Amino acid sequence: ARRLGLPGTAPTQSAALATIQGRGGVAFGNVPGMQVYVVQKAEQFTPNAVDVASGLNIAAFNIGIALGSVIGGQMVEHYGLAQTPWIGALIVLVAFLLMGVSGRLDKPVRIALE
Repeated sequence: ARRLGLPGTAPTQSAALATIQGRGGVAFGNVPGMQVYVVQKAEQFTPNAVDVASGLNIAAFNIGIALGSVIGGQMVEHYGLAQTPWIGALIVLVAFLLMGVSGRLDKPVRIALE
């Protein structure tokens, strides 16, 4: 369990399991909400292609997992395992920036009438 980065909960199996489940929830808990968001946007803009949008969304998640594995492996090979927290933090920062851009794009546009 220590190899999983669970030094505080490693002594007991149930605590380690709860930690792993919590990490899984944080890591993948956004998938259902993102799927709902994509389906709602598809219903709004392309009502005849909701199933296509849903499938593309899941495909994008799978591509992200594959690319993350490849890029992560390259980062470890070139920069070492000790640098992965900094690289991960940079990826999270970019994700937050993209989330902000997405939020701004979703805001309704107000047109001032003169």
